[in-house]
Amino acid sequence: MSDPRYRSSFGFIDLLFNLLVGFVFLFMLAFMLINPVAKKETIKPKAEYFIILEWDGEKPYDLDIWVKDNLGHVVSFRRPDDALIHLERDDLGTINDTYYDADGNLVYLKENRETVAIRTNEPRNYLVTIHFYNARKNPAPLVHATVKLIKINPYREEYHKKLFFSQEGQELPAMVFRIDYNGNVDVGPTEELIIRDEVVRKEGA
Repeated sequence: MSDPRYRSSFGFIDLLFNLLVGFVFLFMLAFMLINPVAKKETIKPKAEYFIILEWDGEKPYDLDIWVKDNLGHVVSFRRPDDALIHLERDDLGTINDTYYDADGNLVYLKENRETVAIRTNEPRNYLVTIHFYNARKNPAPLVHATVKLIKINPYREEYHKKLFFSQEGQELPAMVFRIDYNGNVDVGPTEELIIRDEVVRKEGA
């Protein structure tokens, strides 16, 4: 026979304490899920050089810049960011070239421009080619394009070249340039290609 005088309430208190601990844990977990720890923003270094490609803004054709450095880094629309080389804008021809102004009128931006930024002055060699990626199911007559190398500070156009494409899928060499230890640029024409050579290299691997 049990005597009420000797009954213990510690078991009930332990149960309440465990429930309280579980509730606090679930509350903290829910709070963390609602307010995740903010990630530190990655701050890109300022651009030192721009490679700018421009072509007829009224044509739907999609042209692409390809850049390869002497360390083997390749940047294009397929890999837009590598080793401080960044594809800032991938222009798709006339796609996404429309917007609505404040009055609700549809505005057509007649500009085709693709830009790659180089965010380092460290000594490297760079090869630049241009690829006629897509004719958008349109006939592909002669397409005129201009590619430039711009140094930002101080501002100076280091190189300027005109290219002429006659068919979809064509890759043309644009330039090769070297940045030395003093930040000087040596730039000139080339016959090297990137896409073709990359395909050959991978097939031979």
